[in-house]
Amino acid sequence: MTQIVVTGIGAVTPAGMGPSALWDATRSGRSLVRRIDSFDPSAYRCHVAGQVDDFDPDQWVPRRLAKRTDRFTHLALAAADAALRDAKVVVGEDGVPAERIGVMVGNVLGGWQFAERELRKLWVNGTRDISPYQATAWFPAAPQGNICIQHGIRGRSRTFVCDRASGAYAIVHAAQTLQRGYADVMLAGGTECPLSPYAWLCCQTGAFLTPLGNRDPEHAYRPFDRRHGGVVVGEGSVFLVLERAEDARARGAAVLGVLAGWAVNTDGYMPYYTVEPHGGTLSRAITAAIHHAGLGAADIGWVLADGSGVPREDAAEVLAITAALDGSARSVPVSAAKAVTGHLMGAATVADVAVGLSALQAREIPPIANLETPAPGFDLDFVTGAPRAAAEAESVVVVARGLGGVNACLVLTR
Repeated sequence: MTQIVVTGIGAVTPAGMGPSALWDATRSGRSLVRRIDSFDPSAYRCHVAGQVDDFDPDQWVPRRLAKRTDRFTHLALAAADAALRDAKVVVGEDGVPAERIGVMVGNVLGGWQFAERELRKLWVNGTRDISPYQATAWFPAAPQGNICIQHGIRGRSRTFVCDRASGAYAIVHAAQTLQRGYADVMLAGGTECPLSPYAWLCCQTGAFLTPLGNRDPEHAYRPFDRRHGGVVVGEGSVFLVLERAEDARARGAAVLGVLAGWAVNTDGYMPYYTVEPHGGTLSRAITAAIHHAGLGAADIGWVLADGSGVPREDAAEVLAITAALDGSARSVPVSAAKAVTGHLMGAATVADVAVGLSALQAREIPPIANLETPAPGFDLDFVTGAPRAAAEAESVVVVARGLGGVNACLVLTR
């Protein structure tokens, strides 16, 4: 089977610019969640989020383009450009032919900072004051299109809206595109900017935001902890450059890690639940990804769990991991990275992959922020407090899930 490798990473997250900043923050085990300051959140149940500071779109996006696009596109353009630079990929005559590189993007909400501003003009001033770019700035495929235009990319490109597993689906389809020979290089990533009044209301009505951390934002997001009460979401964008291993070697690219296996499935249980209560379908996705990687449960170094912090979702994920790893379950370390930055939704799994690759290189497993006492019955080997040395860990399983029972699992190897 054709081996798929990662040769570049670009990241714009609440931790800062680049995968190193994301790894350092995750390794610290300290949450960056704080009170929202881009709008007044006091009328909502949840007042906290992961926010990207010190991001200047003028450094990454031409000013004219910035005016007709939303912030979620600005973040994506910056992360995608950084990933291509990191991989030393050039598109065009002097590099990869434009028809042989594609873009796969995961997103959940679209671009509502732009849309809300223009819709407010509609109701207050009438139709003549609305930007002509309203129709194109907000929809989830806007980042995909603008990345292609900015870099002259003409290969297979798609946008996936699969709730919080959107980024995972983008990665899987990018890898499959390479394996089937439809492209030589793929950009795969996700982007999200939920920090506007309407987008935040959508998150609230989804019933997964935690209301418990408004007075103590840093400790609001508590995956697997007995005081878990829901998700804290965040804004950001992360992109990977994927290639076939032989192509990466041929051009002398630095290989950051291997995407060794993957699997996707759907619970078909309830539209507003992430997983069925016993986690059986998610467990099968984990098992299938491990087998696709040519590994067994005993070969897994550690698990980078989804860790949503929603009690029923955490419980189902514990059951799924236990079933998938069978007799190895209590000896395989389990971590979760999202409590540091907030759940980046469409970009969340891509950020987890970046963390997983950094961890494999550093031979350490990052701790789960805010996990003090696991909830009753959660008897996995959770990594807490400080990073754990993992000199012999050669692989990590990355778990992703979305509302409606969308499941995805990736296996990374050193």
